[in-house]
Amino acid sequence: MDIGRELQALRKRLERVERQARLGHASIDNTAVVVKDSAGSLRGIIGVQADGTTAVNIVNGAAPPQPSAPIVASVLGGVTVSWDGRTVNGSVLPLDWARVEVHASILASYDPVPATLQGTIETAQGATVVVPCDSPVYVRLVARNTSGAASTPSDTVGPLGPAPVVADDILDGIVTTLKLADDAVTAAKLAAGAVDTTALQDGAVLAAKLADAAVEVGKLADNAVTGPAIASGAVTAGKLAANSVVAGNIQAGAVTSAAVAAGAITTDKLTVTGGANLLSDPSFEGAYSAALVSGSTSWSIDPTGNGSAKSLKVNAVAGSATTRSLKITTVPILPGDQLFLAADYLTSSDYTSTAAVKMYARWEDSTGATLNYGVAQAAPPVTGGSTWNRIANTVTAPANTVQASIWVESFQATAGTVRWDNAVARPVVGGTQIQDGAISTQKVAALAIQAGNIAADAVAAGKIAADAVTSREIAALAVTTSELAANAVTAGKILAGSVDATALAADAITGKTITGGTINGTTITGGTMQTATSGERITLNEGAANKVLVYNSSGTTVNELSVRGLLVKGSTGAVLWLNPNSTYPQLQLYNTGLTNKATLQVAENNTGEANLEQFCGPFSATGYTDMTWRQLLAKDSASIERLRASDPNNVRIGGRLALFEATAEIGVNNTADTTKVTTFITAANVAYLDNGRLQVLPPASSNSALYVNTATGHTGSLLRLSVNAVDKATVDKDGNLAVAGSATVSGNLTVSGIGQRQTKWRTTDASKANTTTLANDGSITFTVVANAVYRFDGYMKYSGVNDFLMGWAFPTGALGEWQGLGNGTTAVSGTNTNGTQQDAISTWGYTVRTESNDLATTRIYGGVGTTSFGVHIRGLLRVGATAGTFALQWAQGTSGATATILYTDSHITLERVS
Repeated sequence: MDIGRELQALRKRLERVERQARLGHASIDNTAVVVKDSAGSLRGIIGVQADGTTAVNIVNGAAPPQPSAPIVASVLGGVTVSWDGRTVNGSVLPLDWARVEVHASILASYDPVPATLQGTIETAQGATVVVPCDSPVYVRLVARNTSGAASTPSDTVGPLGPAPVVADDILDGIVTTLKLADDAVTAAKLAAGAVDTTALQDGAVLAAKLADAAVEVGKLADNAVTGPAIASGAVTAGKLAANSVVAGNIQAGAVTSAAVAAGAITTDKLTVTGGANLLSDPSFEGAYSAALVSGSTSWSIDPTGNGSAKSLKVNAVAGSATTRSLKITTVPILPGDQLFLAADYLTSSDYTSTAAVKMYARWEDSTGATLNYGVAQAAPPVTGGSTWNRIANTVTAPANTVQASIWVESFQATAGTVRWDNAVARPVVGGTQIQDGAISTQKVAALAIQAGNIAADAVAAGKIAADAVTSREIAALAVTTSELAANAVTAGKILAGSVDATALAADAITGKTITGGTINGTTITGGTMQTATSGERITLNEGAANKVLVYNSSGTTVNELSVRGLLVKGSTGAVLWLNPNSTYPQLQLYNTGLTNKATLQVAENNTGEANLEQFCGPFSATGYTDMTWRQLLAKDSASIERLRASDPNNVRIGGRLALFEATAEIGVNNTADTTKVTTFITAANVAYLDNGRLQVLPPASSNSALYVNTATGHTGSLLRLSVNAVDKATVDKDGNLAVAGSATVSGNLTVSGIGQRQTKWRTTDASKANTTTLANDGSITFTVVANAVYRFDGYMKYSGVNDFLMGWAFPTGALGEWQGLGNGTTAVSGTNTNGTQQDAISTWGYTVRTESNDLATTRIYGGVGTTSFGVHIRGLLRVGATAGTFALQWAQGTSGATATILYTDSHITLERVS
């Protein structure tokens, strides 16, 4: 290996590194940077994500800590679930914390799954979520991070159900007909006489609704029964015997509201049905629905809804007719119970016309087995267009049902999409329904309720809905001063603007005290305004000082707003002072004892500049008592440094960061000892370390400790090491290393180019008999490259009376010479009389053949009995344009049954020289 060339190459590569800034030409082009932890696990992706978007995505985060147990309380229609923002072990929430999920189930033991998700708490300070329910539930909390990893579920709290609705919970007049759910008012809920004749629409009471003998003589007004066979007034109440008129004798529609006496229809004759929607997210807007489709390749939340921002969407594209279903929730139910199912749907124009769009309840028994289905569907559906359609049906639970799972489904489709919105799963109670809004003001005859029908004091203030009695309902001058109790009309009872200047007598308001109320649109000049006369208060213009002062509960001034500036003093005594009257505006932050402060100010170093300067409080260090840190953001520079407050230009000791238009510096400054000043400077495409050394201590990893990668076309060195401007070691652009001194390698040295040395040897003995055909030795075989020159030498140890034949295998077009120093074909040795002998063993030595051979020439070396001999080999191989294999070939010199043996440790060393 040519060490000099290697160092020269390193030198050139280092020069290129010294002239460029780190990441000077870096960018992330249509890809992503992955972030891994010390174990090699993926923790983040920066750049292009799997779905084509660009973002910073945190993944594989550790599960967040277990949240504290929920705080559950009963409310009308459900329970409230609160989380106090704490964890079980008191640990701080991790930075990738995302939310806390609220799960509820009627079962005491359950795993939190999407079907039990009722809502989420998105703030780390904790919050409260209302869970609608009809039966007691058990509540658990689960925390999740931004990677979706779930914590250990919290302890279970429950069972707890909705609070009962009692009279004290409802203000008189606050429940109107529009506030009542279907069937919410039953007969038992109506007071006697609550529904009278004026409250019923003509024809509202049919014959089928009247029990036998329900209409008695005393219940019929004169002329109440008419007909073509009965003259007007012929049959009066006095002419009918008791129970003589029964339901079967009254023609449909014959009894109108005018014919029904007050109190004739009692509450036990009325039934109202209905119930709340069982779906917690019927418009598919919230986290619950997002969790339902999480991880699904077919289901998603779409940004287009029917009167809402989002909808549920399924991709129905498939190679064959395919059904795709999604469970929305699971609810407890009893046999015979009914559910009203409905949902809006919108299909794409290419949706399969023979498919079906469904919403159904799957009836399940106590083991979870399916008993049957209750379905609302469109088969075939309306396809395409922009108008939403609706499917609806009332379904009944069969025998043995304990629960129903609610599903939406695209049935047997091959193409297109379906969206769902405004879904309903509502319990239905059997009975006669009074539709919402059926009893309205139009159903009450004019003047049906008169003052004479209202008992004294029957209508109290609490019984009158807001705005029910207006000036239109009060006759002119009906309310006089004699009807008003003393102090009955206060400032809070007078509508803003209702008393204007024309309603006040001249000088009606004099220098008296005005208590309560609001003063609008008035200019008050002079005097002092205050919120209280002592203690905690705010005063304006106190003592004509033109100040706003704030006092604490002890009567001490803590805040001031005046021409001097703004002073704010906290409850601990710390002070914030904003002073606009200094040379430059200042913000000073004092400690509680007013013994130290930090300052933020604007400095105009040159006319027109607005430089931002910040100082921390002074401290003792480096032999001075007034050291401070200063941060300066100036017109063309920015800096952070450690200096002496009283002598900042001459005493600067400590770390320093300085940013300029073309350079950036980080280092250590020391005006007391300039030999210790060290600066790392970066400029365009280059960085310098001045008066310092660079020590690299990387962690254990599979990456390079020092990595240099130049751009195509670079001509300088990769590495250059000098002393007093004299190069000691360089590595040029081609990787050639040049060293001015000696090079010591204590470990293994591997060279792939010029200087590469390879040695191949036999690790076992090999023998051949009855053959003179040359063949490659598998242990002594090399791979050589095109247009390279190699030098080789080696040693062959052999034995055998049939001699040793050797030669070479080499690539086509290769040339070269070789020489083997060993016995001739006939081994000639000396005798004790200074003579010679052939093929005999002698201690006097042997003659050696020394001819040079072309690479394609083979040679035979003689053997005598079982005596082992050696051949010393050397030569040169010049490879042409074809790379390939260079190998030792050998066989017997003369074919014979006595084997020729090539022994262990026979070897060839091949070195590339060009």
